[in-house]
Amino acid sequence: MHGVEVREIAPSSIDDINKMCVMPGSSHEAALAALKESADAHRQGEAMGARVFGAFVEGGEPVGRIEIMPIEAAPVPLKGDGLWVIRCMWVLDRAKGLGIAGSLMRLALGAAQGSRGVAVLTYPGWMPPAFFERFGFEQVEQKAGQATVLLRKADPCDSCRVSLISPAARFGRPRGAERPRDTVLVEAVFGLRCPWVIQQYRRYLSIAGSVSDKVITHEHVVRTHADALRLGEENLYIDGVAPFAGPIRREELEHAIRSRLADTETRSR
Repeated sequence: MHGVEVREIAPSSIDDINKMCVMPGSSHEAALAALKESADAHRQGEAMGARVFGAFVEGGEPVGRIEIMPIEAAPVPLKGDGLWVIRCMWVLDRAKGLGIAGSLMRLALGAAQGSRGVAVLTYPGWMPPAFFERFGFEQVEQKAGQATVLLRKADPCDSCRVSLISPAARFGRPRGAERPRDTVLVEAVFGLRCPWVIQQYRRYLSIAGSVSDKVITHEHVVRTHADALRLGEENLYIDGVAPFAGPIRREELEHAIRSRLADTETRSR
């Protein structure tokens, strides 16, 4: 890969790679806040064995990344014994075709040597299963039109298992006093390792709150594996229901909230 450097990223240098994960259009303040929260999360993850590898072109511009960690350190709702988890893998479109994804994958799999296997949770349009299957991953679970769980066993291991855990938390019920019947509660579940995800879900909540003063917003932050098992996948809930799969357009979100507001207004009469 001429002109491309692939290397491990220490938490103290995580901003070097996180620059590629700042959402376009974000305010300077929002971007800085997300970068700081992400750096804190990466320091916490490193203490539990998390590893990050990045790809850079000439001039030090980041164009690709992969994160892998023991399942006990992974802020994802996967359960299994002795496994590692790929939390994120991304190569920018302009850098595809240079062999970067394969190089990052080989580094990550090397970091997981000694484990019973490596699992990954993918979504439509994000980390396609076909790529991982090229490296020996097999699909073990799939939610219709949504998440796919894949597992790469280190060696023949009939007892190696991984499963996607449904959230134990019940959404749609705010803490504290009962909310008025004519309000709508919009809740976001997200982790702090990725600056893009932080900005994305907070933007969703901001859009939701701008629809009406009868919209209540709340964020549930996933900091640990235990949090992920309790809260489930990163998602957006409207009165306890997750109506979307994948990125949400502003118009879709506003329409869903207005429809729900109309329903609550009818019920409260």
